[in-house]
Amino acid sequence: MNSSLYNGLSGIYAASNYVDVTSNNIANVNTIAHKEDRISFADQMYQNGIGKGVGTGTVNKTFRQGDVQDTNNQYDFAIQGKGFFILTDPKTDLAYYTRAGNFTKSNDGTLVNSQGLNVMGLQTKVISTTSSDGTTIFGDNYTQHLASSIITQEDRTISINAKATDYTKSATDVGVSGNNYKSSDSVISDIELLKTDYTNKLKLLESNPNEVSVPSTLQKTNIIYKDYKTDLKNADDALEINIGNLSIKQNYDTDPLTTMKKFADKISDIQGYTASFDEATNTLTIDNLVAGRNSKVTMPIITSSTGVISDIPAVKGTGLAMVESSRDALNSAVQLANAQFLDVQNGIPAPNQSTLELESINLQPTKIGLASYNDDTSFSVTSDGILLLTQGSNTYIAGRVSTAYFPDEQSLNPEGDNLYTQTKESGVAKNADTLNTVVSHSVEVSNINTAKALTKLIIAQRAFEANSKAITTSDSFLDTAIKLKTT
Repeated sequence: MNSSLYNGLSGIYAASNYVDVTSNNIANVNTIAHKEDRISFADQMYQNGIGKGVGTGTVNKTFRQGDVQDTNNQYDFAIQGKGFFILTDPKTDLAYYTRAGNFTKSNDGTLVNSQGLNVMGLQTKVISTTSSDGTTIFGDNYTQHLASSIITQEDRTISINAKATDYTKSATDVGVSGNNYKSSDSVISDIELLKTDYTNKLKLLESNPNEVSVPSTLQKTNIIYKDYKTDLKNADDALEINIGNLSIKQNYDTDPLTTMKKFADKISDIQGYTASFDEATNTLTIDNLVAGRNSKVTMPIITSSTGVISDIPAVKGTGLAMVESSRDALNSAVQLANAQFLDVQNGIPAPNQSTLELESINLQPTKIGLASYNDDTSFSVTSDGILLLTQGSNTYIAGRVSTAYFPDEQSLNPEGDNLYTQTKESGVAKNADTLNTVVSHSVEVSNINTAKALTKLIIAQRAFEANSKAITTSDSFLDTAIKLKTT
């Protein structure tokens, strides 16, 4: 009879624990990324086939996915799938893990959570810079957008950005007649063409980022006019040539040499070309300024004779080297306009690499070597956790938020504040970046089902009442037995 009293008492304790766990779940129904606690029970030892009550087994977290809710906050992230965000206490270097992605930017630009713990991941590194004057970061004098692209390769993701100072104001006439002469308008026109070519080449690389890298070359066409001095004598004489779909004609002017120089100047005035005439060799040289482009040059007529063409065709190129050849051509054109050019490649390793050294992430361009100013910078994140900073028309990779999973996430130790720590039983944290997607401007809400939680409270209440009834019944039996013995 004493056993039934203790069985009932153990049931009351169990029901009380059940209420504690369930009420905690209900209390956290609006807590970001809270995971439901689930309590289990186990029967106690048996004696002669009679049980000795119930005991609390374990309390475990249920790590099923919670709903993702839009917040319109640029620093809020939600994990869709497996894994945890990785946090580090800057004071102790202790690591914590969380599903709560309600982050913010600290005063120094570091991405942190609401408790001031650093969000860990990969900070961007500058891969290369191409500059006309040794500059390595964009200043506010670089007002002319040239190109911007994000390229995801097998082993890394890179951003390529190019800007220039205001070449529309600094451009002047260059060269001399007959020797690569260009008006200021023609210089600017060349830059616009080469800017378009660079953007198109970047788009090609975006569509096939792992293509074999082969540099482009420039087409050069030489035309020998051996008898130009005798062929150009009066106003009825003329030079003609076809370059692609264009037909260029120059009538006799002053003397044969002047006519040849003016003919070269007309070709140089065409967008994307420059030309010069060498009196010593009687050779007109036409340079195609677009890397990898071949233009058909035909019909080099001079009055009644024809010039002799020798052509060095351009190699189109492929992959990143093709892009860089286009960039170098654009750089030369910008410098010809007396302006400064800067192209920066920066990026992060791919998440599938075996060893990645995580660090805190700063979101200020001045702190990560991209620009000399932080004004007018907006922030965004891609589905694979890549953090982007945008200034005007240029977008840079700032880093990537990393995630981790555990062989046994049920064994993680809950620390409060939506934080968990690793235990021996949970196993070592492993890279989860390829096992999930990151949803921007959103957070994961609690996975508590309120209706089920309230039902559990009712069940616990009934269990408590039933066990109380078992105790009072046992007490009544004992009272009757005592009375029988004393009578």
